[in-house]
Amino acid sequence: MVHSKLLSTEVSHLNFKNYTTGFQVLEENTVKDTTITVYGNCGTCKKAIEKAVKAVDGVESASWDKKKKILSVQFDYAKTSLDLIEKAIISIGYDTEHFRADDAVYEELHQCCKYERKPH
Repeated sequence: MVHSKLLSTEVSHLNFKNYTTGFQVLEENTVKDTTITVYGNCGTCKKAIEKAVKAVDGVESASWDKKKKILSVQFDYAKTSLDLIEKAIISIGYDTEHFRADDAVYEELHQCCKYERKPH
């Protein structure tokens, strides 16, 4: 009987520690909502941009507004960064407000996806 009482006390103590640690982790929010400008023209652009962004580990959601040229993205900044997200976009040929896609990659876009590029 003494042994089971001791075990019970130890388990309660461990549960309390785990609860305290879990509580601290739950308070720390590493998810960020932000918007960035991404250039493109059509529904094909929208699909490609959103697919590239959603493939980045840590991205929770992405939606590109083709009229406004604005990407709304929600991501866990403990897993990724805005720079990595934008680099995923330029890797498929689309310019962002901070980065320019390589000219050769841009030239591979379908004709309807080509937009007027801003000079370097």
